[in-house]
Amino acid sequence: MPAKLSPVEISGLLMLAGITIPIWLCLALPNWSWLSYAIYMTSYIVAIAILGIEHRKLPLILPLGFAVGLAFEILGVSTGLPFGRYRYVALDSARLMGVPIAVPVMWGIFSALAYLAARPFASGVKLVLLASSLMVVLDLALDPAMISWQAWVWEGGWGPWWQGVPLSNFAGWFLVSATVLSLYEVALRGSGPEYKFFTAMYIYNLSLQALLAPGDAGFLALSLGITLLGLAYVISHRHVQQAPLAPSATEA
Repeated sequence: MPAKLSPVEISGLLMLAGITIPIWLCLALPNWSWLSYAIYMTSYIVAIAILGIEHRKLPLILPLGFAVGLAFEILGVSTGLPFGRYRYVALDSARLMGVPIAVPVMWGIFSALAYLAARPFASGVKLVLLASSLMVVLDLALDPAMISWQAWVWEGGWGPWWQGVPLSNFAGWFLVSATVLSLYEVALRGSGPEYKFFTAMYIYNLSLQALLAPGDAGFLALSLGITLLGLAYVISHRHVQQAPLAPSATEA
């Protein structure tokens, strides 16, 4: 009899379907984009929940990402901190204190995806830094695409602007991501799946965002993401090769 699929394998297949099926739906039913987004979010939420069968605390990242993301988004809409001045326009969903609910939901999903992508290569502080950087890379493609659709508009921020987005936004993304992931690492204490399939899912997500981004924003984001993960792989692999071998029973 064939072996049953493990929770990690089931969650990986759900993530794969959660990206691929919405692509086909968008091509076949362009006026039903809301359904594509609903399938994407639902697939990832269920996939991360299933991972909790083997890694009990893993689903915590979803409510942590939602709560921290929502708090910072409310602060951002009200004061401009830490991202810069912006306002939501054509992003159609229920709102909480001026923030579309879909936005903090995506904070939870993206932070979980970045964590899973970084997990095979790092842990602790290094994981937080790598996963937070992957979040910023994702936003290098996501934010230009969203403002081109008038999902939100930028009205101010510090630092130079790139593709219509201020530098303060990317600094804010790193801050919020590091907050979520630091809290998560404290709760999880270094436990989690080390499955490179999730790294591939991050690249798949980033590639789609890159295709949708205007100008050269997507190309830059994709090249940075692959470079960052490539360096992480080389460094982690080199560290494993250089690790001293444990003494054998005859040498003890």
